[in-house]
Amino acid sequence: MKLLKQFFLIIIFFSLSFNFLQAEEKVSYIDIDYVLTNTVAGKELLNLLKKEEEIKINKFKSNDDSFRNEEKKILAKKNLISKEEISNEMKILQVKFKKYKEEKIKEVDEFKIKRNRNIANFLSLINPIIEKYMMDNSIYMLIDKKNVFIANKDYDITNNLIELIDNQIKSIEIK
Repeated sequence: MKLLKQFFLIIIFFSLSFNFLQAEEKVSYIDIDYVLTNTVAGKELLNLLKKEEEIKINKFKSNDDSFRNEEKKILAKKNLISKEEISNEMKILQVKFKKYKEEKIKEVDEFKIKRNRNIANFLSLINPIIEKYMMDNSIYMLIDKKNVFIANKDYDITNNLIELIDNQIKSIEIK
């Protein structure tokens, strides 16, 4: 009877330890930001978005300078025209500037939405590649590296996925 109990304990011990070992191998993590910035398509997407953002920033700086110059011109006329005329011109300028600021805020918000939509589109393109990799390698859970406190580097599959993504997605369009 004692031998039978020891036999069952040994079987239970090995079955539990075997299950724990299998569970460890099926969890991996990925640095999704690193994938976005280091894949060919991700770099292209970020560069296109950055160029568009720089164009908008330059346009905003130009318009801001234009408003400052217009204000200086009005203030330069201070001794030549009446206070009422200066006040009227400043009010007109303030109305124009307020309208410009509203348009600027609207453009910035639209650009943020466009950037987020394009990044989400990129992630939806790479999602099937990641899912196939998970199935092929028997990974049942993939965690973003930002949410991992500490882990063995052997479970980081970021570089493997970058190679797969680069082989399958060569370029991406901004929508």
